[in-house]
Amino acid sequence: MQDSFEKYVKWGFYAIMALGALLGVYFFLSDSFEVLIQFSYVLIILTAAFSLISPIFTFVQHPKNLKNLLYTLAIVGVIALISFFFAGNSYSALELEKYQISASESTLISFGIVFTTVVSILTLVTVMFSSVYKFFK
Repeated sequence: MQDSFEKYVKWGFYAIMALGALLGVYFFLSDSFEVLIQFSYVLIILTAAFSLISPIFTFVQHPKNLKNLLYTLAIVGVIALISFFFAGNSYSALELEKYQISASESTLISFGIVFTTVVSILTLVTVMFSSVYKFFK
């Protein structure tokens, strides 16, 4: 049962990547920015759904992994908290009015950028460390 579910999730992620690639090609051929934004929302929702359903299904099948899940959620929470404290609004009132955003929206955007950067760097370091570790093992 689990193997077939993992296969469906894997093919679901492949389908999302293929849709993203087709969307990129369509955007460069047609210069339709509105269509790109609309399909990007769909891709984000699909990716979030697959990313949430997969661990939940795995947790239901293996409830003894709750401790690892809680550790992971705690680490993500700490990273989010640190990112929130480093986030800030660097725009003046005139620039905020020009871009038609508020200071709180600018802070949330900054939080998203800082959080994504920190998680990406940690992922890269983890992959590099595990590759080097496996090489010397």
